[in-house]
Amino acid sequence: MKTKLVISIASVFGLLLPLTLIAQDEEAIVIEDLSLGELRAEIEKVENEFFRVFNLAIEQGHLKVECDDYTPTGSHIRQRACEPYFLVEARNKNLIDWQNGVDGLATVEELRTGLGKEFEELTAAMNEVLSNNDYFRELNIILRMLRERQQEIE
Repeated sequence: MKTKLVISIASVFGLLLPLTLIAQDEEAIVIEDLSLGELRAEIEKVENEFFRVFNLAIEQGHLKVECDDYTPTGSHIRQRACEPYFLVEARNKNLIDWQNGVDGLATVEELRTGLGKEFEELTAAMNEVLSNNDYFRELNIILRMLRERQQEIE
């Protein structure tokens, strides 16, 4: 059985239009028919919307999540990371401290361990938005389905 994924423009912008009319104009996306590249592109689109909705729903600036592309040192392969502001700030501070000889360069695991309280706060904020926002919950389900399919074919 093929899983169909239909994302309506009306739901993206929160418009209250009959979904049956919009669904007729949209192309249904069948997850199993997507190539790995198409699947990654869909994940990126849904991820962008997921974090946009989350960032609009919360007031705490340090919990907002940004997604960026980067190329790891020694590689030419572009990667994508979605990280909360507090993690980016901690990494930047650690790098400056290391360059100034104040502290050693921390690993990602060390940074995450030191930010346990902030990650708990982020988890609580996401759970709150999930419980209060149907659209965010829907995006979460779609994103999970896309990622599960990605794992199956990688």
